Amino acid sequence: MGSVPRRYWIWIIPAVVVAAGIFYYVVDPAKSFLVPKCPMKMLTGYDCPSCGAQRAIHAFLHGRFLEALSYNLFFIVAIPFLLATAYAVVMVRRPEPSDFTLRLYDFVTSRYTLYSYVAVYIIWWVVRNILGC
Repeated sequence: MGSVPRRYWIWIIPAVVVAAGIFYYVVDPAKSFLVPKCPMKMLTGYDCPSCGAQRAIHAFLHGRFLEALSYNLFFIVAIPFLLATAYAVVMVRRPEPSDFTLRLYDFVTSRYTLYSYVAVYIIWWVVRNILGC
């Protein structure tokens, strides 16, 4: 039994994302037992940086953008970054990727971008627990 060839990942990852999107469109995380609850919140009572993300995704997929932001304000940073990263990672593997794709890939995978994202993530974690956001 070998590993999955690289060429299949270009189809597997988008399929998983679409399946997750359909799941979160159909299932309301606030009301369903199918969706896991945050272990950090359950153990400590503090919100992790991603707390509310499942509810935010559900609201976002239903076009309720302000409600999505009310669940997790970090969504403003996370969604564009994750979409840009997904696009760049998939498109850079195509034959003759565009200059834009190559520059975007270099940007989203650079050490400084990743460190900055993690720093903002940690700052959000602290701020949301201090201010109760």
